[in-house]
Amino acid sequence: MTSADGSLVSGPSEQLGRVLVRLRDQRGLSQKQVADLAEISNSTLSRLESGERGVSREVLDRICAVLELDRHEELNLLTAAGFLNEDAARILADDEVAQIARLLHAPAVLPEDAGLLRQYIRLAIAHAKALGYRVE
Repeated sequence: MTSADGSLVSGPSEQLGRVLVRLRDQRGLSQKQVADLAEISNSTLSRLESGERGVSREVLDRICAVLELDRHEELNLLTAAGFLNEDAARILADDEVAQIARLLHAPAVLPEDAGLLRQYIRLAIAHAKALGYRVE
């Protein structure tokens, strides 16, 4: 879903609320502390945590920064909010896959080097197929 200004927005989600409460509680932070640090109202965070409202990706990113989430926690939160599907989150949870994805999209990587890296990936896929693995 997108907002009027074109930013990504999730719909209300009880799952997102449960994940937010768990992560906030694990860090020993109050709703007010998180809301203040994320520069949102306490009522907004309360409604997010109760599953009564959706959230923009920008606000969710600020909450992630306040909670100092690791990549796996952030992926879980993005999935709960509906910004990622389970398959994408599982793929991005693999440290090596995430690392190669970041490398392939890094501005400093020359196009010819990115092409070579993609050839290695195609070779690995061909090897997996040759070993009899089903590759989609």
